[in-house]
Amino acid sequence: MSWETRKEHVVREMIPQLREHMLDLKRLADTSAKESGVEVWSQSFMKNVLGFSPSSYSIESQKPHRKMRFDLAVSLANKPDKVVLLVEVKKLGADLNKSDLRSGKLQLAEYLKTLGGVRWGILTNGYEWRLYDFKSDFITVTSTDICSEQQELDTNPKALEDTAWDLLDFSAMYFQEGMWEELSTEAQALSPDSLARSILAIEVVKRIGKNLKEHRQYSAPLDILTGKLAELIEYGLNDMLACWNEEQRKELDRYIRAQIKLAKKTKRAVQSEREGPRENGQSTATDSPVPDTGRGGGQNP
Repeated sequence: MSWETRKEHVVREMIPQLREHMLDLKRLADTSAKESGVEVWSQSFMKNVLGFSPSSYSIESQKPHRKMRFDLAVSLANKPDKVVLLVEVKKLGADLNKSDLRSGKLQLAEYLKTLGGVRWGILTNGYEWRLYDFKSDFITVTSTDICSEQQELDTNPKALEDTAWDLLDFSAMYFQEGMWEELSTEAQALSPDSLARSILAIEVVKRIGKNLKEHRQYSAPLDILTGKLAELIEYGLNDMLACWNEEQRKELDRYIRAQIKLAKKTKRAVQSEREGPRENGQSTATDSPVPDTGRGGGQNP
């Protein structure tokens, strides 16, 4: 007998359409990288993979507002005039970190400010997806890249499952159940400023000193250790470790990636244990409904 949590059910339902859309994106990359093509693809991706299906949502392309046009405006199906989410779509693979006036993040901020009353914005170039919270100083709530570490669209079963788990943050399920608010709170708590202050807290510095004594056989004075940590935070590894060779950098990168993957798997296991099982993927009478992903008996876009 198969048992699964609600999140596992949504992820399993995502995978077939995720594979089809990744294959479509591969074809799009081979034929055309025009922004309009990525916009059409992103609209379908949101409906069929992320669960913003026509039964619950309306996604309008090039929605006019004053002198502006929003790439994608998401509204509730029963309240088509109430926009709940704006999506800014860039050219396939475009640099989302640009800081000029036409950067996607600044455009989203301008649109949301002009529109008013809309908290959430998504920025994408097809591969990368970033969720922003306008209410909290336009903080980056979460982000993911559907490409593999080799910068490829990997459609093997294991890679698809991992990608689906990452995309769960952007799903209608997370929006509907208030999890975006939780992710926003988490993002604020884990912001660079917040983390820097936490790392430099005296009790944390003491723990790091204890670790150094146990594993490096060195008893670091707290004032020196605090200064070194502050220097590390201020200048970053890239500047401070300029003398490293390529293999040393790759080894550290592999270690960091492995630790992040381990942390994600641990988090999923803990969440699954807390949520409890669901028999055969079916919801109980007390469950909230699984968002329609546009498959099975749902509507197609």
